Amino acid sequence: VLVGLVNTLTTVLALVIIDKVGRKKLVYYGVSGMVVSLILIGLYFLFGDSLGVSSLFLLIFFLFYVFCCAVSICAVVFVLLSEMYPTKVRGLAMSIAGFALWIGTYLIGQLTPWMLQNLTPAGTFFLFALMCVPYMLIVWKLVPETTGKSLEEIERYW
Repeated sequence: VLVGLVNTLTTVLALVIIDKVGRKKLVYYGVSGMVVSLILIGLYFLFGDSLGVSSLFLLIFFLFYVFCCAVSICAVVFVLLSEMYPTKVRGLAMSIAGFALWIGTYLIGQLTPWMLQNLTPAGTFFLFALMCVPYMLIVWKLVPETTGKSLEEIERYW
């Protein structure tokens, strides 16, 4: 219930602030928070038992991850996808992009149990944190800021 509540409220927050803050800035802040929370989760799995850290901290770290994800990439990705494709191919391109995102989500869900067992829980979450870095680099180098631009201006960029 807490995960759903945080996800829902944060998604609404993202929709309210996306045009004020900017798409790229939301991604930078959100993914940075995701990296921090994933590292904290990994550290919890490494040292939590030996230090006697309450499992409540794990819940807080995870809810912070959900917050950061929902306020950034979960909201921004679909806005950017809807803006970056020309009108004549937007429907088909969005369908293919959405399908690719769901395949990626499915694969992560299928591989996570294997990673938890073979990489350990700490290793799995450290890997997830590391995987956020290329995402931010791609957004930084290849994705234009589209806030405040018309679809025609964005289409001319591409």
